[in-house]
Amino acid sequence: MLNKKMTSVLLSTIIAASFTSIANAETRTAQATATWQATAIKDTTSMLVVTPLKSLTFNYAEGQKSFNQQNGAFDIAIQGLAGATDFKLASKIVANTLARTTDDSKLTVGVKWNGENLNNATDTVLIDTSKGLTSGLDNLAADGVYNGADRATDRGEFTFNIASAESAGSPTDFNSLTDGVWDGDVKVQFTATWDGTFAPVVP
Repeated sequence: MLNKKMTSVLLSTIIAASFTSIANAETRTAQATATWQATAIKDTTSMLVVTPLKSLTFNYAEGQKSFNQQNGAFDIAIQGLAGATDFKLASKIVANTLARTTDDSKLTVGVKWNGENLNNATDTVLIDTSKGLTSGLDNLAADGVYNGADRATDRGEFTFNIASAESAGSPTDFNSLTDGVWDGDVKVQFTATWDGTFAPVVP
């Protein structure tokens, strides 16, 4: 009788252990859908065309208590103008604020060109042939290119970072922000200037 009871207890233990093992064997799956707003544009006739080559995503690095830095390449195309003696290309920030609907916090995106901060008040000069300034955009600044008859392209790169944060209109540190996602546009305006003597435009 004792053996039967022991066998029964042992069998019950084995069955319970088996059920426990089955309960722990499970699969959990999570999915997320990312959405990109998409627009396709082709422009090969404008005097100046600037095309960003990648989007920007900043992630908070908890150990650094700051957001990561991003390099944003862009393609520049210009139409050469015969008769031009000098060419200048400058840029400035038009928009650089990220916000969200869950609270009133905002992030400001900083933009740098060769280590120099762009701002929204004054132009940062990228090319000035009269001063021999090319900033690495040598192809556009070459004689016979900006003052030629054909189109020319080159590639540049800005450095982007989350420069500052605010909450309720006051500055705050990144660590104090609640988790979430901020969205917005970073817009940089480019201005190209050709100086020289040009043939009249025929209507």
